[in-house]
Amino acid sequence: MRVHETLTLPLSANEAAAMYADPAYAEIRRDTLGANDATSSVDGDPAGAFTVRTELVLPTDRAPEVARRFVGSRLTVHEEQSWSAPAGDGSRTGRNRLEVAGMPAGIEAAVRLIPAGDDSCTLDIDGDLTAKVPLIGGRLEKAALPYISSVLKVEQKAAATYRERRV
Repeated sequence: MRVHETLTLPLSANEAAAMYADPAYAEIRRDTLGANDATSSVDGDPAGAFTVRTELVLPTDRAPEVARRFVGSRLTVHEEQSWSAPAGDGSRTGRNRLEVAGMPAGIEAAVRLIPAGDDSCTLDIDGDLTAKVPLIGGRLEKAALPYISSVLKVEQKAAATYRERRV
């Protein structure tokens, strides 16, 4: 199922890239999402190309009932964001892969950070949500899409919190 979100972040594209590579941001996302735990690691330097791997342990109380039957009261999400070095205008392209541990479900998306001024940028997410569960995979995808959309939109709030704490 197709997933597309365009978010506005209150940081320049370079600052947003540095934010993703900052371990403190994983903690802010944990708190913003109400997650039980969050860890992250970075390969590379955010001044150039880099990859961030994050693990989030999330409660499923707001997830669709059909999904909770499969994952229980919490789920572990493994996220990998791979970012290119910045282009001349500061924009970046990348890939974002989310996998739900213990379940054949996740998101594969192209991501772009696009400058929108000195202190803002847009994050464009365009990909596919898949749940490879026989007979009910499509139903799971359809039920999970609004939940996934709300989780992605939390990124704006977490980025604002990150910016506030840096000032």
